[in-house]
Amino acid sequence: MTAYLVLGALAWAVATRGGTSLRELLIVLGLLVAAMIVSRAWPRRNPLLWVTFAALLFWVLAAGPLSAGWNLITVRVPLLIVIATVTVLVVGRLSVRDQQTLVRGVIAVGCLQAAIALVELAVTAAAEPAVIPRTVAMLGSPNSLGMLLVATGVLTARELARTGGRLLAAALLLQGAALLSTGSRTAILVASALVVLYVLSSGGWRVRAAAGAGLTAGLLLVVWRTAAEPQDRLELWEEAVGRIASRPLLGEGPPVEPFSPAIAGSRTTAHAHNELLQWGVEYGMLGVGLLLMVLVLALRTTGPLSGGDRFVQCAAIALLAAGVTDFTLRVTAITIAAAALATMGVAGGRPAEQPLANRLVRARAG
Repeated sequence: MTAYLVLGALAWAVATRGGTSLRELLIVLGLLVAAMIVSRAWPRRNPLLWVTFAALLFWVLAAGPLSAGWNLITVRVPLLIVIATVTVLVVGRLSVRDQQTLVRGVIAVGCLQAAIALVELAVTAAAEPAVIPRTVAMLGSPNSLGMLLVATGVLTARELARTGGRLLAAALLLQGAALLSTGSRTAILVASALVVLYVLSSGGWRVRAAAGAGLTAGLLLVVWRTAAEPQDRLELWEEAVGRIASRPLLGEGPPVEPFSPAIAGSRTTAHAHNELLQWGVEYGMLGVGLLLMVLVLALRTTGPLSGGDRFVQCAAIALLAAGVTDFTLRVTAITIAAAALATMGVAGGRPAEQPLANRLVRARAG
């Protein structure tokens, strides 16, 4: 039941263009809170962690809605923090069996989005053959879709390595083709690195041939997009560093003023396309410090990572890596997926609960 509620929250966010409107944020949070109640996933006793978390949440509220008014821009980050926290609490309480159910559900979401993306590509190409489209499926963002497909592709490869089967191989190829259709350079480069690692560790000539074709197509697409389109990431990051330096401690608070277009043809944006720099601009080094403290303290509660599932860890890292060059971590669907996979990757799952009859038999035998 709990795993399906988490899947419901993820599916709803994906199906509503990332779940970034206030209504969708509240619906997603409601589903996750229901999952927390069902699983009794209350916070564990860790005073330092929860005091630091409360300080972080208070600061983003003080710098945002309490200063600039209550609107979608100012409340999105506080709501996403709560959504990510509830997801971590719930997924951390799931049994290994329920986590496996969640993984398979995430793969299904990825396959569905991949199929929609390829249909979208075919329709657009038929209607406007001179335009090379970038598919978005239901997420509304090609970069968000690309990173989601990287993560779900890694999970599909995990299942393929465990059980094999042509259906899983076809699902992996489907997601790979859809990834190329997004044109997301970060997603393609992250996927390329993971494909190289996967091929080096396992796979026969068929796997190597498919991987080689995919890598070639992906890298050619990255080179083409880089040469054909304005590149303004470095200028955005430089301006973000300058704005942090002008207000280093407290930041500007959301909403921030749009960044100056560095190159003719560049789109106007209010995000630095680097989540850590954006936090510095919005919430200052105080906000960045509190965020890093919460992450470090949370990781300390999970113990060593050596026993975690490497595939799940790679999928989580892929989603988190998107925050280095884009704003995708502020897309609700990506937030949920990253929080769930990161929790499974570092904390594992609880043993499946035994039926009551088995427990009574064991108790009498003891």
